[in-house]
Amino acid sequence: MTPARIRWLALATAVVVLLAGYASLIKTVTIVADGRVTTILTRALTVEAAVNEAGIRLAAEDSTIPHRLLPINDQLVIGVRRAARIQLTADGQTYAARGSERSLERLLAEWGLSLGSEDRILLVGQVLDPAAELPEAPFLSLELRRAVGFSLQEDGAPRDLSSSASTLGEALAEHGILLQAADQLQPAAETPLVAGLQAVLTRARPLQVTVGDEVLALHTTAATVGEALAQAGLALQGLDYSQPAADEPLPNDGQISIIRVREEVALTQQIVPFETEWVENPEAELDSTTIIQLGQNGVSAARERIRYEDGEEVSRTQEDLRTLTEPQNQITGYGSKIVIHTEVVDGVEIEYYRKVTVFATWYSACNLGLGTGVCGYTTASGLPVGRGMIATYRNWYNATKLAPVYVSGYGPGTIADIGSYSDRSVPWIDLAFDENEPHTWSNKNVTLYFTIPVPSYVPPIWPP
Repeated sequence: MTPARIRWLALATAVVVLLAGYASLIKTVTIVADGRVTTILTRALTVEAAVNEAGIRLAAEDSTIPHRLLPINDQLVIGVRRAARIQLTADGQTYAARGSERSLERLLAEWGLSLGSEDRILLVGQVLDPAAELPEAPFLSLELRRAVGFSLQEDGAPRDLSSSASTLGEALAEHGILLQAADQLQPAAETPLVAGLQAVLTRARPLQVTVGDEVLALHTTAATVGEALAQAGLALQGLDYSQPAADEPLPNDGQISIIRVREEVALTQQIVPFETEWVENPEAELDSTTIIQLGQNGVSAARERIRYEDGEEVSRTQEDLRTLTEPQNQITGYGSKIVIHTEVVDGVEIEYYRKVTVFATWYSACNLGLGTGVCGYTTASGLPVGRGMIATYRNWYNATKLAPVYVSGYGPGTIADIGSYSDRSVPWIDLAFDENEPHTWSNKNVTLYFTIPVPSYVPPIWPP
């Protein structure tokens, strides 16, 4: 072999050795980061260099598995864990951390927090296992819910419970207290659970309701029969009633009956008499009347109400239904014009503007009808009791007080006193005499004249 040939072989051998060494530096590396898997060929010496070579940037708080400073080998799988901002609300305070730590237990230890047996950690409303790792996310907001005590009164029996559930219903379910559809819980199951909450659970009672030939089974928390029927959609309508009554408590045997009631009405007609309206006529003489509009009777319908219970007649009742035709009132005009008349009475000529027939009795200061020895010397008007003083009903007195009058068979007088008579329907006056005056007066009908001068007020209608 020539020297030239030997030199060429030596050079080729050196090149092969160099190429083999260079090839041995290239490694296949798979990187899992940000939800993607990337495989590269790299001559990088460290994990961090390989990740950077793949175009994946690492922040200072990010971490890798294996550690970013460790050397790499062929077929290595590198996991990139991005740093997260983690916030925890607990016991009225907020705890925060930024990094790639995902162990909930280590984070709690770092914050100096411990969990009770019923405490829970929530992430977006979901309960987390304290031993599990937190999910990958740039921001995690956690809530530590401490167990709180609350009380439950179930059908009158009190219980003290505790839970870290969000709502009252969830807390009861944790304790195996399941709610049935008809049970009544106060406050409602969705009420947020807070310390000291007082809940009342009333379990529904079974009932059997008989309606005609049908028997219905139901459950209720109602306190009374009426409430139970209303809850079941069987509220009493119209004249319907129940046994027991709607306002009574639920029966111990759970048996309720509804009696359906209907009524029929038979009509009969009746006359409704008209009334009289009085209208003043200043052009007509006092105490004269004229009919302006004739009255017409109306018609009403009387009804016989027939009552049926569960289809059987149980009673008949007569009662008024309504007025079919309204009566038309009679309108009567009464005169209010004062006309002075002259008449000779007991041989005396008098002038008067009104005369009426009345029943006249008598009295004196010591003959008042109040018993022996009972005397009264002053009239209601303040004038002394004696001849010429005339007493009458209070309403007559109020309307004609101190009016001058003339009484046939008695003479002149003044309406000055108040008295009473056993029969108010009788037009009546009581004539006063002097105590020692001899008289033979007998109670009788007389004519009462209202004489001049005419007072400022004259009752337009008599009697007032």
